[in-house]
Amino acid sequence: MAVTPLCAIYALMEEGQLRGEDLALLVRLEGRSSLKEIEPCLFADEDSPVHGEILEFHGPEGTGKTEMLYHLTARCILPKSEGGLEVEVMFIDTDYHFDMLRLVTILEHRLSQSSEEVITHCLGRLFLVHCSSSTQLLLTLYSLETVFCGHPSLCLLIVDSLSAFYWIDRANGGESVSAQESTLKKCSHFLEKVVREYRLVLFATTQSLMQKTSHAAAGPSSAFSLLGAGSGAAAGASAADFRPYLCLAWQQAVQRRVFFSRDDSGPRNQFSLVSRHLKSNSLKKHSFIIGESGVQFC
Repeated sequence: MAVTPLCAIYALMEEGQLRGEDLALLVRLEGRSSLKEIEPCLFADEDSPVHGEILEFHGPEGTGKTEMLYHLTARCILPKSEGGLEVEVMFIDTDYHFDMLRLVTILEHRLSQSSEEVITHCLGRLFLVHCSSSTQLLLTLYSLETVFCGHPSLCLLIVDSLSAFYWIDRANGGESVSAQESTLKKCSHFLEKVVREYRLVLFATTQSLMQKTSHAAAGPSSAFSLLGAGSGAAAGASAADFRPYLCLAWQQAVQRRVFFSRDDSGPRNQFSLVSRHLKSNSLKKHSFIIGESGVQFC
């Protein structure tokens, strides 16, 4: 099936040349469910992710990024009768770390009456794709456009992680920065396009591979000093140390960045995060623990 871009559909509508199938597509996509209630503890009403928004979960390995994705995925695919949103999720796993048993365990803890039938029904709302290179990721994204088009209940796109192929791409690109970043640049542009045109929300993780060598007293990073000591300070320090290393196309596509860190001042299973709107530079901090039942906010 040929897919007509959503922007082209709007143009045809204004010109009075809209085909029946294009009108049906427009109606379906306009009806995508809101993710306003995906996690009230993380996203307040005014901060809820909206259609077309791109959020980056950034932090060192082992700071709860993937567990948070499991938590948000479970919230989406659980039925409304169990406090879920009952929407579909596309999860792209680039490092083959996706743990289906872990997600099932989280679902079992959140269902009032867990059964194989109910779990299977929940997992039926999850599309899981694995990619082993940036080129495969790009080709996969191209091929998935018909899925985004044909599933109006698909509201959330997840990429874990977008930085998985950074060092491989650097090695394959030789001395040319342009060649090193070429494929990820195309991925970034295409992700921005499909998220906007098909009214999705994108959560993508990136790992802390680079850090600033010194702290600047002025500029955006200084705002994180306001977080103070205690819970959230570690995530604030991680945010202040943030050094962009992925291609400019990705940096420009991200609208909100969430910094994850382990909270050394609390129990071993306690973590912190700082959410930062890149346009307004507003900051919000949260703490959470990871137990057998998944993420629990403090």
